[in-house]
This record gives sequence, C-alpha cells and structure tokens, in this order.
Amino acid sequence: MVSRRSFITAAGAVGMATAASSPLWSTALSSPASAATASLPIALRNNSGSGTVYAYISGSDSTGWPGFVTPDGHFQRLPSPSAVLTPTPDYSIALGASGSSATDVPLADYVIGGRVWFSVGKKIQFFVNPPGGSGGVPGLVQPGFTSSDPNWETNWTFCEFTYNSANLYANISYVDMVALPVSMGSTGSGGAQSVSPLPSGALASIATGLQSQHAIDGAPWDQLVAKDAGGAALRILAPAHSPTDFGSYWNAYLDEVWSYYQSHALTVDGQGSIGSFTGTVSGDTLNFAGLNTNGVPFTKPSAVDIFGCASGPLYNSGGDARGAVAARLAAALNRSSLLVSGGDNQPSGVTPPQYYQGGTTNHYARLVHQYASIGYAFPYDDVGPTGAAPVDGHLQDGAPTSWSISLGSGQ
Repeated sequence: MVSRRSFITAAGAVGMATAASSPLWSTALSSPASAATASLPIALRNNSGSGTVYAYISGSDSTGWPGFVTPDGHFQRLPSPSAVLTPTPDYSIALGASGSSATDVPLADYVIGGRVWFSVGKKIQFFVNPPGGSGGVPGLVQPGFTSSDPNWETNWTFCEFTYNSANLYANISYVDMVALPVSMGSTGSGGAQSVSPLPSGALASIATGLQSQHAIDGAPWDQLVAKDAGGAALRILAPAHSPTDFGSYWNAYLDEVWSYYQSHALTVDGQGSIGSFTGTVSGDTLNFAGLNTNGVPFTKPSAVDIFGCASGPLYNSGGDARGAVAARLAAALNRSSLLVSGGDNQPSGVTPPQYYQGGTTNHYARLVHQYASIGYAFPYDDVGPTGAAPVDGHLQDGAPTSWSISLGSGQ
C-alpha cells in the first residue's frame, strides 16, 4: 500500500509527494526481478460519450526537468522561460470519437512523477515558470483548484504514474478531486492488471450527498462542488482544496477525543518494523511513550491539518516512527474512528464498516467510498488493519508490455 499526494513544487514543477503513512512504501517501488526498458506502448481510449477529447502526458525526466510526451512517444523538455506563466507549447493528443479505436503512443523514454490528463470539449492551458534559482529547473504550472484558474470551466481529469527502470507504477486518486472517470489496464511480467473507474452517475451522487450534508450540519460541503454553466457537477474538490475555511468544524470532536484519552490509553501501531506506541493526553498534548516527536508535539490539529494531513501536528515527517504515528492519527481523525469500539487500538482495532459513522467526519471521503469501488479519498487512505487489501487503485509491473488508460465509465 502506498500513500501518495500530488503536488506542485515551489517553482511550479509537477511531481509526486510520498506520504509517510507506511514503511511498506519501500516495497512498492523495489527493484523487480526483471527491470523495465524504456519502451512501453500506451493506448489512450475515449469512452466518455464526447466526440472531442484531448490527452496530455506530463512529468519529468530523470534529472527532474519537466516536460511532455509527444504523440510519437518521446519526452520533450519544456523550454526555460524568462517570464512567469509563459504558455507551454501545445502537446495535446487528440483522441478519436467516443468508442473508437485507441490512440497509440509508443512511449520511448522514462517519465518520473507523471500524469496522464484528459479534457473534454477544449484543451487544457498549461504554463511554465522560470527556474527558482541558480541551477534550478523550470516549473510546470498545472490546472489548479480555484475559480480564478484559467482551466476552471474546462472539464479535465488525470491519473498519476511513474515509469522508470524499476517499474511502471500508476494510480487513480481522489485525494485532490473527483471528476471525469478514468480506468487503467496493463500487461507484463505481473500478468493482466486493471483499475476500475468511478461508476456512472457517481459524480452527481457525491455532489448531491455533499449538498445534503451542508443542509444537515451547516459546514461548507456544498462549496466543494464546482458546477458547469448548466448547473451540473463539473468536479468535486477534496476538503483540502475547499474555497471556504472549515474553521472550527472538528473542534467538538477533538475535545471529546482529548478528554477521553486523558483517562484511557491510545495505542498506535506504526506497522512494518516501526512498532507500537501507547500514549495518553496530558494538558493539550497527546504523549506517546518512547516516541521522538522531532520537537512537534501531538496537540489538537486544525481542520486544515486534518483534511490536508501535512501540517501542524500531522505534518509529514517522512518514514520515521513519528511519521507513521501521525499518518495513523490522521486516518483515524478523517474517519472519526478514535471513539468507536476498538478505536483505542489504531489502525487494526477498527474495520471499514466503523469508519465515517460520526456526525463529524470527512464526509467527502465517506461519500467517495460509498460510490467509488476503489481510490484514495485523503492522503493516508492506505492506512488500515494489518493485511487489509489495498484501496488506492493502482497497478504496478516490473516489466510492462502495455498500458491502457480510458476516459469514461466504460472499460
């Protein structure tokens, strides 16, 4: 299981952030018995129902320089501009009509921290920024999650991947948003693998659920739904990208948790070789015996900390013990599982049917998992009972012979 969050670097460069939720990360990208060569046939399919669909393949080369894969399968470095927000060349790949034969891209170069993008109706606008400092690389500026972004009214989506000498690793993700459905399949040394798309109608159902939740608790769940000119859901933002601050949403729940663990012990299993840590609340701090917190104690996190899983007491400290404990606390908070039966033993003391049962919970994640068969809904959504099946929606092959990506709910 691998927890991943997409991100844009300070210079605007596309990349992947590996969330320190699990020591199992090392196994996900370990060297396979037979290493892949830089030759991978990609089939891009339009099953969206629309006759106008564009695809893009972005990422970085092995030096970290950003660029796009051209239709002939070669990685093209972006030029280094002199001004910020310089439009990139047009690297769009026009797909055929819905249901037509796949558009083949014979990928001939490795791509690190990549994305395969799709847009319906019109092209995505990408930009490039100058290097952030001496010896730096330019930064790719991707579509953002605010209404001021030039791509706001464009219907776009993506999946994530890395293709290097070790393997092809690709995944769908709802950590940032829910949008157009994407499915994937691959063949190779690992056999035939597939990842299912968001089911037909799920986007509208999740949007309706969030609007209903706003009517119940008054929190800005409805503000996560971006609509097109006709009022239909265009995309649904994760709470970490909410245009409205959730403010004190979690405060009452956190008060209950902190009060309960003043007189009860909480055990958190870091899993793998990390080991377990047991703690109680003293004052405003949850203290775990024997755990080095790197000078950042586990005080009550804010709504931003909980939804983003990357700041305050839940900051990503890497693959150390503190990072493992923080990841499991973040998962338990998003799922509101710290006060349910077995909640004092994280993460194996609770099971998925016990997640999201409280009135105060991550209702975006609850609804994503209600309607989507697989896919992350927050950065540490791979945290679960030891031995549990992965939920991230990924495929991985050490020697891939083909990779197909389809837009639309049909396979």
